[in-house]
Amino acid sequence: MPHSDYDRQALAREAELDAVRLATEHALRTDPRYQPYFAGYTPASVEAFIAHYARHKVHCLERGPDMVKFRLHQVIEYQEEAYERLFDVQRKKLFDLQVRWRAGEIKLPGIQTYQQFDAWQREGIHRCPFLPPITRAEYELYRAWLDSPACQEFGHSQDDPREESEWQDYEAMRREWVRQQPGASAETEPWVQYQEYPGWFAYYDAHTGAPTGYPFATHPNRRGERQDHYMALSRAARQAANPPPPPPAPDPRPPLMEHHPVPDAFADAPDRYLTEDEWHFGAFTRRFDADAEMLLAYRREMMRVFNDHYNRVLDRTNHNLELLEDARGPWPVPAHADWRQGILAAAAHLHRELLLAALPAVFDDYEFRIQTGLRPAPPDHYRAYHDANDDRPEPDPAKECVIMPYLKKGILGGRLAGEPRNFNY
Repeated sequence: MPHSDYDRQALAREAELDAVRLATEHALRTDPRYQPYFAGYTPASVEAFIAHYARHKVHCLERGPDMVKFRLHQVIEYQEEAYERLFDVQRKKLFDLQVRWRAGEIKLPGIQTYQQFDAWQREGIHRCPFLPPITRAEYELYRAWLDSPACQEFGHSQDDPREESEWQDYEAMRREWVRQQPGASAETEPWVQYQEYPGWFAYYDAHTGAPTGYPFATHPNRRGERQDHYMALSRAARQAANPPPPPPAPDPRPPLMEHHPVPDAFADAPDRYLTEDEWHFGAFTRRFDADAEMLLAYRREMMRVFNDHYNRVLDRTNHNLELLEDARGPWPVPAHADWRQGILAAAAHLHRELLLAALPAVFDDYEFRIQTGLRPAPPDHYRAYHDANDDRPEPDPAKECVIMPYLKKGILGGRLAGEPRNFNY
């Protein structure tokens, strides 16, 4: 029995397509229009063709709409990516507001916790009420950065992710900045995030007159530290009232499928990177299989020849070769001792050039919308693919970017005796 609307719709669609298959087979067997076409072929081959045609027709009807949307995305992917990247300007401006808000220099409507800056970036950077629109001067600065050696945004493939959370992660950036100061320990704490200050942020600072040491040496994190202080007090009070149960005795046995990180793909020879559980398969085989080395040799060659997905170097190289297919003619590949690195550099160069070519029209459209009072579309690299037929109204980001209940309860619960239960600290 289906348990959701999705299940019911899937079953209904399956039944609909099966009915199309049966109706197609029946028509091909009985409709006089088709009989002259089939007359010159053997009956067995005609019957096989009818079954094949009906199945293939249903497959086209089932998968075709998604493939049309996918092709639409492929056709305009650089425009979509250029539009998404245009909002890096707003991400930088939002971060600068976060810096000033944390220092207590400004107040912002609806902002009571630093987590809300990340929420505005994820849910509504294009509609954030306290961010002024992107100006042409800001656009020109961003385009100059993309076209400069300072921009190292283009990596192993066009699909390299740009993590949304990184742009407003003040704490991780500040920890990395502290670690880079003279005399600081280079060691990292386990399970603690460290993040480089984004290259675009640094370029913007250098070209807009930001003071030396901005932001971490020039602006204190007063509100952020106070928020964390009150959250810690609230957490300590809850733990005192509800002490946790004693931890279970540790299991002396090792986990069967313990994770082993894979090294950087270009650090060593490509045949080292097969699967993350290669270590476990090999250890198990050597312990229990009578012909262990032969089996492992066969497996290694099988993986290398038939499935380069298990080889991170070749996988990334293939991604770059696919990207180079977007070139509309010969495209130079720089010389390199490792040919794969040459492919990487050529693909990165092409990626950059196609984005730079797409940006002017993208900004002109954005500027036209602002000047005429139209709402800018939300930035989304894949909007043309998954929203081509989506006519649902856009959600209101203001409803998604309010203070989270657990933060409100924790901060107000941590205000000391005699302090007002509000966010004015």
